[in-house]
Amino acid sequence: MVDMAEHEDWTAGDDARLRRAMATLRHDVEATPLPDVRFVRARGLARRRHRFLALTAAAAAAAVVAGTVGYAAWGPASTRTPLTPASSGRTGTTSPSSTTTTAAADTLGEPGALPLVAEWASSLRLTGSVLLTPVKPFGPVECLQSEPGTKVQQDEVTRAPDLQGGQVRFRIGAGQDPTTAAEGVASDIAGCRLAPGYQVTPETSGGLPRLFSYTAGDAGSGWWAVVAGKHDVVVLQVNQNDRPKSAFTTAQVTALAAVAQRRLARYGTGTTTSATSSPAVTGPQALDEKMQVVGPDPVPSWKLFVAASQWRSSALTGGATTSAGPGALEGSTAVASCETDQQQSGIGGRVGIVSVRVGTSSTGYLGRQRVQLDESAGVDVQQSYVDARLAEAKALFGKGCAMANGKVRSTAGPTPGTWRLDTVFSDGTPTYSEWVGVTAQRTPGAVSTVVITKASDPAQGFAELDRLLNLARQK
Repeated sequence: MVDMAEHEDWTAGDDARLRRAMATLRHDVEATPLPDVRFVRARGLARRRHRFLALTAAAAAAAVVAGTVGYAAWGPASTRTPLTPASSGRTGTTSPSSTTTTAAADTLGEPGALPLVAEWASSLRLTGSVLLTPVKPFGPVECLQSEPGTKVQQDEVTRAPDLQGGQVRFRIGAGQDPTTAAEGVASDIAGCRLAPGYQVTPETSGGLPRLFSYTAGDAGSGWWAVVAGKHDVVVLQVNQNDRPKSAFTTAQVTALAAVAQRRLARYGTGTTTSATSSPAVTGPQALDEKMQVVGPDPVPSWKLFVAASQWRSSALTGGATTSAGPGALEGSTAVASCETDQQQSGIGGRVGIVSVRVGTSSTGYLGRQRVQLDESAGVDVQQSYVDARLAEAKALFGKGCAMANGKVRSTAGPTPGTWRLDTVFSDGTPTYSEWVGVTAQRTPGAVSTVVITKASDPAQGFAELDRLLNLARQK
C-alpha cells in the first residue's frame, strides 16, 4: 500500500513549474512539425538518384530525424567545397572541379570524352558555383534495365541548392552497333517508372541524340539525354528535386547533348585521340621512312614511328639534317628520366625505340621515340591498354622523382601530356633537361612517347615537342 503522505511535500510552486515545462515542450513540438509527406517522397527519389551519382559516404550520412525534433536537411553539396580556381574536371582523380562563370571559351581543344564543367555551365546557362566530381567507384544508372557496355567514366554535377546531375560513358563491345546500343538505352528511359508519379516524355524522335524530359510530381523534374559515339554511349541526367517542372529548356539540354556528341567524335573510344590524350592532329603530314627499330623481338613496325628526317627544324637542329641511328639505349626500353627497366618490364605488348641524331657521332643524338603496341583482338581492350599507358605517364612524369645524386623536377607543358624534366644533380653537375610527351596514335592500341634531349633553341622545346607529337598521332 502506497503511503499518500509521501506526496505531502508537493507544493503549488512545483505544480506551476511542471506546467511551464509542459507548455514549453508543447511550443517546441508545434514549432518543429513532422516532415511533409511530399518531402519524404522527394527524398526517396533523390536517394535513388544518388545511386546513379554514387555520392560519397559523407554526403550520404545526412538523415531525417523524425518526431518532436523535426528533421535534418539533406544536402550532399554542402559536404563538398568547390575548388578554386576553376578547372576543367577530367584529371584522373576524384577531386572535384568547379566553375563560377557562365561564359565558356572554345574548350573543345581540352581533352575529355565527356562535357567539362564549364560546358555544363555554358550549355545550361548556370550561374553561381557549379561543381563536377568524378565518381569512383562507379555506380548503377537508374532507369536502365541493362547497361550497353563497360562503364569507363562517370561524373556528378551539382549546383547548390537546386541542381543535381550526372554523366556516364559506356564503352560498347567490339562489333556492336552504337546506334542500336543507344536506342536500347533510350527505350529503357522512355519506359521508366521509378514511382507512380514518374512520367517520362520524349522530346525528340528519329535519330540521336535522344532527349527526354520527366516529371515526378512533388518529387521534382528533370531531363535525360542519350548520345552515341563511334564505340561509346553517353547518358546525361539533369535533376531538379524541388521543381514540379524543370527550369531548363529543350534548347539548353540540346546544347549540352551536342557538346557530348562533339567530344565523343573527337576523344571517344576508337578515335585518333582518346579521352586522356592530347588534342587532335594539326600541322604537317607525317611521312613514312624505313628506320632501325630496337627493342625485344618482335618490335613494332617502323611505319608507326615519326620519320627521322622530320625531326629536322631550325629550333631543334639549327636546320641540320637528322637521321635514325643505332640508338644508345639498346637492351633497355626506358627512354626518359624517372622510368626504370623494372617499371617498364611490367608492361605488356610490343615495344620499340627509334633514336634520332644529327651526323654520325654518338654525341649527336637529340631525341628518341618509343612506341608501345597492344595487338588484342578487341578495340575495347586496346583502348584500355592505351588509357593505362597515358595514366602511367601522367603519374610518372607529372610529379618528378628522386635519384641517388639529385632529383628530377617536373614542369607541365602548355599541352596536356607534355612535361619538361630537369635533373638537378647534388654534386654541381649542370642540370640535364628533357622534353617528354605521350600520346595515343591513329593505330588502335598504339602509344608514343617522344623525348627531346637536345635543342638548338631550348625556349622552343615544348613547341617542337608538340610538332613531333602531332606527327606521331597520324601513325
